[in-house]
Amino acid sequence: MKLEKPRMFTSTRDLVISLGVLGAVMAFSVGFTGMCSYNPGPADTAGPVNEVDIDTILDSEAQALNFPVRNPDVPDNWQANSGRRISVDRELSSVAGWVADERYFISLTQTSADLEAAVDYQDDTDEAIREETDVYTNDGSDGEVTWHIYTGEEARTLWAAELDDVTLMLTGTATQEMFETLADKVVTTDPIDAGAGS
Repeated sequence: MKLEKPRMFTSTRDLVISLGVLGAVMAFSVGFTGMCSYNPGPADTAGPVNEVDIDTILDSEAQALNFPVRNPDVPDNWQANSGRRISVDRELSSVAGWVADERYFISLTQTSADLEAAVDYQDDTDEAIREETDVYTNDGSDGEVTWHIYTGEEARTLWAAELDDVTLMLTGTATQEMFETLADKVVTTDPIDAGAGS
């Protein structure tokens, strides 16, 4: 003789009620232990900056890459927090990043890719669409340098310039003044001596 399942296991309504009761019991049990908390406030970004030895990183890049690498003398309240090697338009490139005033971020990319390819790479990386909206001109070690400034809706500002031997890009959440500071510093910095580490 075939036994029929109790009706409570065959009704969708009963199944939903059973799951609801089970969920309530689990929530009560976890809450009772005090090991679960909920804080709907904003994320805490006031933690310490993860500092890196940017001098050593950029010295190493200068030995490995096929273009001159610069290590700009940034303000004392800028803390280097990242340094890595990336590929821009299939060219090995260097990225260094700093936290300024403990709240703003700015990065410097140095690459042998041409300016247009470098900007396209950054747009693809950020999944952003930018247009050139301004220029900034400063004096570099080898003469006047023009920085092309690209902006876009919901996209970080991007500055890009070509020197004789390298393309430079700046991006991040920094202020206009901070962009100008890094732009001025990097174009007046001599390249690292690639033979210094050999």
